[in-house]
Amino acid sequence: MTISRVLVDGELAEFEFVPHFQPLEDEKRWCSVSCVNSAADAASSTYMSSLDDEIVPNLLIAWSKATNSINEQESQHDQSNVGNILPNSLGENGHDGDHFDKNVKLIRIDYSVDKPETGIHFGDNILYSVNQLRRADCWFPCMESSMQRCSFDLEFTVDSNFVAISNGNLLYQVLSRDVPPRVTYVYKLSVPICAKWISLAVAPFEILPDSHNSVITHMCFSQNLSKLQNTIGFFHNAFSHYEDYLSMSFPFGSYKQIFIPPELLTSSVNLGASMCMFSSEILFDEKVIDQTIDTRIKLAYALARQWFGVYIAADEPNDEWLVDGLAGFITDSFVKCFMGNNEARYRRYKANCAVCKADASGATALSSSAASTDLHGTQSIGFYGKIRSWKAIAVLQMLEKQMGPDSFRKDCLSDLMVGHKYRGD
Repeated sequence: MTISRVLVDGELAEFEFVPHFQPLEDEKRWCSVSCVNSAADAASSTYMSSLDDEIVPNLLIAWSKATNSINEQESQHDQSNVGNILPNSLGENGHDGDHFDKNVKLIRIDYSVDKPETGIHFGDNILYSVNQLRRADCWFPCMESSMQRCSFDLEFTVDSNFVAISNGNLLYQVLSRDVPPRVTYVYKLSVPICAKWISLAVAPFEILPDSHNSVITHMCFSQNLSKLQNTIGFFHNAFSHYEDYLSMSFPFGSYKQIFIPPELLTSSVNLGASMCMFSSEILFDEKVIDQTIDTRIKLAYALARQWFGVYIAADEPNDEWLVDGLAGFITDSFVKCFMGNNEARYRRYKANCAVCKADASGATALSSSAASTDLHGTQSIGFYGKIRSWKAIAVLQMLEKQMGPDSFRKDCLSDLMVGHKYRGD
């Protein structure tokens, strides 16, 4: 990412930008390598150093207007990385206040991304972003923190044969008079979210609106359209089940599922606010039976994460296990309702066996300050991330058993949703 200029309230400002990802090696660290063990130590040290560097702000803006107060300078620094894909709110939690705070500065950052190493990927006739840990600031300036949430206005201009899919509701499209013509897609995301959930996919997609629910839209490449039609027939049931179970409508105005060929993806699932990208290998035709259950559960879990993970996020790293567990918990409720108790119990049995085996070998505790600090968030990914999620679901199921299903839904889940909505409003 290259930043060409920064303006504060319309005036040019000095800035310093240091990319987090640079092809630099610490030669002294590797000069000490003499055996396999020392090589492992050096690699671990390099990895931990890179994790430490990612946490440090890499864009500093110097605003030296003589009339600025200390508070104004602090406010400017706090806002320097926020909402560079046009956030429309500068107030707390992304909401406008009744009056404009004189200490809030409007910052414009002009930047370009030509050869990104991570965060966003270019391919033949496709562009897509990924939601990997601390990768959003590799393709647009932002503050990647669960405490920094705001709403966004998003505009993307592409060739007329492409479709740009992003977060929130599509307000309108504008066709230019250029030759060849281009189309600008204008999206609005009113619900405050973390920057890491901003997503973008651009390709010549085929669009399939859901026949049962106008909020849902499915997209894929033309060669997979028939498989897509066969795969997503059940999806409105999961959508309605979650809304009924949580006594709350979908938190975003629309939901978009995008299926991309696996050879073009770096991960099988990329979650974003009001949208999710999947590998098209999970699609199946009417002749396939054995893939049906796994695909439906994957799609249902990604939808559950819209409520628990995107809309409701943990304030502290120690609480992230609970959000992950809640997403898995309501996914299990979908499995039980639409696939039967036997399927749900069998999957829970396999998950519990894996948790017990991992615990015996020293798995990280669910709520661990040391793990949250020392592992820099990586405890939520990979095999141990799955173990943590399964363990969190088991804890919630034990709590449900103690309280009773109805009391758990009313006193825990429903109150949580209402409380979060009240706090956001």
